[in-house]
Amino acid sequence: MTAVAKTLAITALPVWGMMSDYFEANKKILIFTILGTLTFSLSFLLTKSFFIIFILYSFFMIFSSSVVPLSDSLLLNHLDEKAEQYGQFRVWGSIGYMAGIIPFGWIIEQTQSEATFILAASGLFLSLFFAYKLPKSKRTIKVASLGSFKLLFKNKDLLYFLVFTFLIQAPLTANFVYFPIYFKSIGGGESLLGIGMFIAAGSELIIFQKADIFLKKFKLKKVLLLSAVAFGIRWFLISIWTSPLLLLLTQLFHGLTYALFHVTAVSYISKLVGEKFRSTGQNLYASIISISTVASSLLGGMIYDGAGGAAMYALGSAISLIAGFSYFYLLHKIEYGQKN
Repeated sequence: MTAVAKTLAITALPVWGMMSDYFEANKKILIFTILGTLTFSLSFLLTKSFFIIFILYSFFMIFSSSVVPLSDSLLLNHLDEKAEQYGQFRVWGSIGYMAGIIPFGWIIEQTQSEATFILAASGLFLSLFFAYKLPKSKRTIKVASLGSFKLLFKNKDLLYFLVFTFLIQAPLTANFVYFPIYFKSIGGGESLLGIGMFIAAGSELIIFQKADIFLKKFKLKKVLLLSAVAFGIRWFLISIWTSPLLLLLTQLFHGLTYALFHVTAVSYISKLVGEKFRSTGQNLYASIISISTVASSLLGGMIYDGAGGAAMYALGSAISLIAGFSYFYLLHKIEYGQKN
């Protein structure tokens, strides 16, 4: 069920972006996707039929998957030439996560599972209200025709970066799926796991807030290499450490890995595609992350079952380092070619 729903979401993501860019309706489509997500989240309460739940979940994924990239696109349109400040706004997502994870978890434990959908719908209703209050996009360039979107797939710099994104995101998304299982297998409990999630959220909060310092002070290729190396170190340490307490320390890397890479990627893609294709670019980025999630869940599971969690993380470390240095070399080569 999840695989089919994710596949539909991956297919829908570029379509939402293209509609937003072509009709210059970023805010309207964002509101529409939030409304759809809200509607289908409440619809789960109306049935216990597996087939109907499968249909509802598929539509839920189609609408919900595009909320974040469309929000990012709208924000970047307002920031315009100050895209490096994106992290200072994205930090509020981390704050919301940290503020909600404990009380929401307690409420769900004390009540029935239906509370999950009611809480989600409440948050989405507030999001819908504030999305309606957002100012319209400042777009000044119009997409001439649907055929113009072909230019994106001829943009080699964009395609190279999307491949790099896939290689970096695959070990990360595998970690999201299998870290709780691996953590418990070496003796970690639910409480320690919760602390680890809190540490990770706190570390990303700091980096989101200060990411513009990295982007202003260092070249793009160096920031991306730093993030890739941090990923490599993080996965390597998880592969060799067998103490739950030591594994908690690796969560401190979440800021330098996930947060720094995400801020840099969002800003860089906005630059690569330009104002005209900004929504489509962000949705393509989200599509690649979704594809990496599906691929890493399947392949990561095979490696985890066949060779163990340590081997899976060791492979993730190697992939991150190879991808990081390879892409650094590619950017350096392109930069050198432009100078000569």
